Amino acid sequence: MDTAIRKLINTYNPQAVLSKASIPPSSWYTDPRFFAVEHRTVFHASWQFAGRADQVRDPGQYITYDIAGAPILVVKGEDEVVRGFFNVCRHHAAAVMTQCAGQAKHLRCPYHGWTYDLEGKLIFTPEFAGVANFDRSANGLVPLQVAEWKGWAFAKLDDDGPSLEEFLGSHLRERFETLNLERFSWF
Repeated sequence: MDTAIRKLINTYNPQAVLSKASIPPSSWYTDPRFFAVEHRTVFHASWQFAGRADQVRDPGQYITYDIAGAPILVVKGEDEVVRGFFNVCRHHAAAVMTQCAGQAKHLRCPYHGWTYDLEGKLIFTPEFAGVANFDRSANGLVPLQVAEWKGWAFAKLDDDGPSLEEFLGSHLRERFETLNLERFSWF
């Protein structure tokens, strides 16, 4: 974290007694440097909404989403497993899937045609036949964590940290139980 931002954060005392407490300065809400820190420390490290689970109900169904500036792709594989990937081609960093949602047999980058299976493995690279030392197995889509809960799909950009259930906590999960979210229908 940049020194100037750390210095500003250290001026705030979250432990101050109420009579001496203050809200964080407005710069915390408007300074792009704070927003960048929030991307790394909050949005990348915590579970974020990615879509509805019914959007990835059948093999090949996918949704794309942006979490804290990172393009993601959630897709159901032929093996019925829902997976998440960064929606970035390993060849030239273009978006692999350009629609918000859809259904596909393969995940094909429109830029140079690199094609991935629904499990994220690189299966086709046009005009790469003679490229030396190219390891196709090392160039699949970069995975990220996904989880379904109560009809919703969630994703987390960082590998480490709690599962979705741990992140939500038992108290919040219990409060949502009474809503019967799995019975909601979208139309």
